[in-house]
Amino acid sequence: MTLMGRDEEGVIFTGSGRIEIRSATEIRYFMHAAPAVDLRKAIEVVNRVKAQPYDPFDLLRLDAVDYRGAHWSGGYTQADFFTDHDRGWPLAGDLQALSTLAEGHWVSKRSSVELLLIPPIDLPMSERLTTKAHIGNREIRTTYGPGQHTLEVLGTKITFAYEPEEEALWITADTSEALNHPFLENWLTEPLRILLGMPVYPRMVARNLGDGTAQVWLRPSPRTKGPSGIGLLQPFSMEPGAQRAEAFWQAYADILTFIAKGGEFESNPLTRYYEEMCGAAQGSRWALTLTLAGAAEAMASGLTTQADRAPEYSADNLKKMKDHLKAFAYDSGLRDRMLSNLGMVSKRSVLAFMRGLGAAGTLDPDHVQTWYDIRNSVMHGHLVEPWSTEEGDDRLRQMLALVHALTRARLAVGE
Repeated sequence: MTLMGRDEEGVIFTGSGRIEIRSATEIRYFMHAAPAVDLRKAIEVVNRVKAQPYDPFDLLRLDAVDYRGAHWSGGYTQADFFTDHDRGWPLAGDLQALSTLAEGHWVSKRSSVELLLIPPIDLPMSERLTTKAHIGNREIRTTYGPGQHTLEVLGTKITFAYEPEEEALWITADTSEALNHPFLENWLTEPLRILLGMPVYPRMVARNLGDGTAQVWLRPSPRTKGPSGIGLLQPFSMEPGAQRAEAFWQAYADILTFIAKGGEFESNPLTRYYEEMCGAAQGSRWALTLTLAGAAEAMASGLTTQADRAPEYSADNLKKMKDHLKAFAYDSGLRDRMLSNLGMVSKRSVLAFMRGLGAAGTLDPDHVQTWYDIRNSVMHGHLVEPWSTEEGDDRLRQMLALVHALTRARLAVGE
């Protein structure tokens, strides 16, 4: 193992050690290190890493070679001391992921990605998997389960396939001009987080470069608990029967197209809102209410154009009011307060825009009013009931329906 500092510093520590995959979300290294530089420099680097934990350029980088000669990169990390040691500097730290460069006859020669989800998630499949068990020539059992589904989005064929024992789900896709490296591997699961309202992240990612080599990562993958009501197509809102699967995959294609147009490597802002709502749903009802209110406002703001933000009052009247307030000489504090409030009406409010969408039929006017009442309440510190009540549950349902309607409006706009 080696721990490297900044580019100009090179290797700081070397030594033997181990990497432990402790859970689906935790990877940690332990190293019996020896300084590769003078002692004073090594101590200086360790202290710098502790003092600047948020600057990647000041962190250490872990590289390792396993007993088979495979090279692994652990990325940026810190170094702490541990007590279970018998030689060298006992260093340990957390790793965000492990990566390696794979090559060989088993590596795809097509430019593509392969994602492995462990445990799998339940998705509607168009092809079923049939498994037969035999003793000798006698068939003793036939079982049926979900198999695979294939769809094409932006010139890319995407396949979802369960392993025979249904212990893992593969997502594979060739690259295209619109869906290409390095974005595709991240984009493929974003629609699932929006649709299902749950954390969906691959445990393993392979980026096949098309030349017989592949960059392979082992990444944190939070355990999933099944779809939640946060999802855009949560179970109780979907159409029955075959229409359910069609609606799901059409929505998946629409969301993936939307995300690809955004062109961001990290999660699209729309995905981020759903990630935050999923997290808030695991907390208190007040936290969920705050998050729903904030997400709705952010989505509505993202829909507005320059024309939508134009003030509801004429520029001439606004100027006359501003001049009138500036001439008020009796109380400077009151004058400044009123001028500040005037600035707020110099552009159209999000509430006015949402009410316009309600009048147009894009949003439910009652849901907009519920959002307005709750936003002004919870944003100023007023609590909601910490337990389920008929009125409280109805408010949450209306807020969630508003978020879903705004999501569909964002997808329809396509930006």
